[in-house]
Amino acid sequence: MARLPPPARDAGLAFAACAPGLEAVLARELAELGLDARAVPGGAEAGGEDAVALACLGSRVADAVALRLYRGPERGLGAALDAARRRFGPGAPLAVRREGREATLSLDAAGAPLFKRGWRARVGAAPLRESLAAGLLLALGHDGSLPFLDPMCGSGTIAIEAALLAARRAPGLDRTFAFERWPGHGAARTARVRERLRAQERTPPAPIHASDRNGGAVRLALKNAAAAGASEWIRIVRRDAAEVVPPEGPGVCLVNPPYGVRLDEDAAAAWRALASLLPRLGGWTVGVLAPDRGLEKLLGRSPVRALPVVNGGLRCRLLVYGP
Repeated sequence: MARLPPPARDAGLAFAACAPGLEAVLARELAELGLDARAVPGGAEAGGEDAVALACLGSRVADAVALRLYRGPERGLGAALDAARRRFGPGAPLAVRREGREATLSLDAAGAPLFKRGWRARVGAAPLRESLAAGLLLALGHDGSLPFLDPMCGSGTIAIEAALLAARRAPGLDRTFAFERWPGHGAARTARVRERLRAQERTPPAPIHASDRNGGAVRLALKNAAAAGASEWIRIVRRDAAEVVPPEGPGVCLVNPPYGVRLDEDAAAAWRALASLLPRLGGWTVGVLAPDRGLEKLLGRSPVRALPVVNGGLRCRLLVYGP
């Protein structure tokens, strides 16, 4: 029977939204946080103790988190709305979705987009959301145990997320969220969740390398890495991808090369430079974020698998090469 969660508890069914294509990755991540999670269109639903707090504090892939307050026949929505406004106040950020005769009522639990980690010095010419970068890393199986390389790092988003993932530093530890201001919120419980997540931190066990041919991009990546507290873990240098010497592998490489729509430089030349690097990555797992434009033909090899994703409204695929 559809009903509101108990008023004295923040532990209810959480819905975490993510970039299209990463639903299964997000569900696995939430399960690893200890929640009972399943992928659904647009994200993942998760239940379990402190589900909302764990999703907000610990998920790298989620863009937003909401508490499910009601799901059931549309005729019950009015009563659910009244009960929610009594519990959370008349100005609570409630959202309702109707599908036929069914309705879902949710309450924003984060308060601000989760992909805004707080360390970007400024947005570069082709920003990649931090949450999308993290999702692609997890899709490749990156956990920090192997060396990592991004040979076209731009402002450093992928390499920084790779470092923070390897360090097991939860992305929301130093932020506050809307759910912490809800009536009846258990501050002590949330503090214990933070402590548990912080206790998992470590020094990344394997090297993390990043480079770019553009000096301005490298300077911005260095600034962002410092703001993220990850400078000591990432080696960032100016170098063309064709000249990169990767650390001793096997390892994981993730790259977001130019598409032509995001930068003015010759996209084909960048993809050819990446093609010349691939032979030096034998035994590595290599992920390339590619638009649906056939640029991957310039790499001269076929991927072992491809994951459809959306990057800033652009249909793309994560092409996976290697073992």
